[in-house]
Amino acid sequence: MLTPLGAGAAASRQRRWPRVLAVLLALGLLAGAAFGSWWWLTQRADDVSTPSASPTKTCTTPTPKPPKKVPDPSEVTVAVGNGTDRAGLAVETADALATRGFLVTSIGNADKPVKRGVAEVRYVKAQLASAVVVASYVSGAELVEVNRTPDVALWLGPQFDGLLKTSEADTSTVTLPAGEPVCTKKKKR
Repeated sequence: MLTPLGAGAAASRQRRWPRVLAVLLALGLLAGAAFGSWWWLTQRADDVSTPSASPTKTCTTPTPKPPKKVPDPSEVTVAVGNGTDRAGLAVETADALATRGFLVTSIGNADKPVKRGVAEVRYVKAQLASAVVVASYVSGAELVEVNRTPDVALWLGPQFDGLLKTSEADTSTVTLPAGEPVCTKKKKR
């Protein structure tokens, strides 16, 4: 039997659509199953808790101990650094420290800007007692332990407004920095 021109192509296109729809439907179901599995696994992992599991590590932060004896200001060497953009602040502060008995070794800009707070009193571990004395003259100063510095360094910050009088300086009010956490492993039974 003869078919008119183009009639055979239309019949073949009509038979192809059910196959294309079946393939698209199968791909959609497969994608939905994959998403559902992923969601179930991730939600299940968050909900699973193991109350009987004990930690394998315990960490404690040691309580800082104040120095037993603090030196007199005349025994403390201080390098003053301006960590702000206020001109002349380091010179003024160094003069004020000198009148309170401190030995000022250098005056200049801090190695990097102090972005917040009153001041940083930078020191190495062996200089803690001297750093506490310096910090007692700067209300709100933060003690910062560093790896190396020849003298205690006072870096002035944006909220610095001057030193306390000698009669107001009290080393017992200085907040000591928290120690580094010490972690120990628990033995498994």
